[in-house]
Amino acid sequence: MCPESSPIDPMAILGAMPDPILVLGVDDKILYGNPAAEQFFTTSAAVLCGQNLADLVVRDSPVFALANQVRQNSSSVSDTGVTIDGPRIGSRLIAVSAAPLGTNTAAIVLSFQEQSIARKMNRQLTHRAAARSVTAMAAMLAHEVKNPLSGIRGAAQLLEQAADIGDRELTQLIC
Repeated sequence: MCPESSPIDPMAILGAMPDPILVLGVDDKILYGNPAAEQFFTTSAAVLCGQNLADLVVRDSPVFALANQVRQNSSSVSDTGVTIDGPRIGSRLIAVSAAPLGTNTAAIVLSFQEQSIARKMNRQLTHRAAARSVTAMAAMLAHEVKNPLSGIRGAAQLLEQAADIGDRELTQLIC
């Protein structure tokens, strides 16, 4: 915090954050949830606070392993491509960051960031690239098919000049 700045409310800062933020206490009890967490978990902050994280997210979620790692090492950890499931939120793909809250406390700060939009865009780009590859392959095959037919047509035109009347009908049909 800047020493000579005007006082800024830390709760206002957390409230302005677009990503869901939770503070977990001992036994993964939720101590705080910002407004984005209310939307993410589709419940109010009053209901969030006091609940156990296991009430919102299935117990075998990687989020619990990250929280335990923070408690053991007292250092920040993060993971991407984590799928979390819960009765209120369904299944979501997120990036999660976890960090200890201060040095003398067992509280942990969790920050979630949904990755579904980025993954969706990546899938769309992959599908576009595949479609372009298929189109290029079809164009190449069409060229390969067209060239032998052109050769046959050219040979028929050459034969037509020296062919008798019966054979000319056949060469004209080929052309």
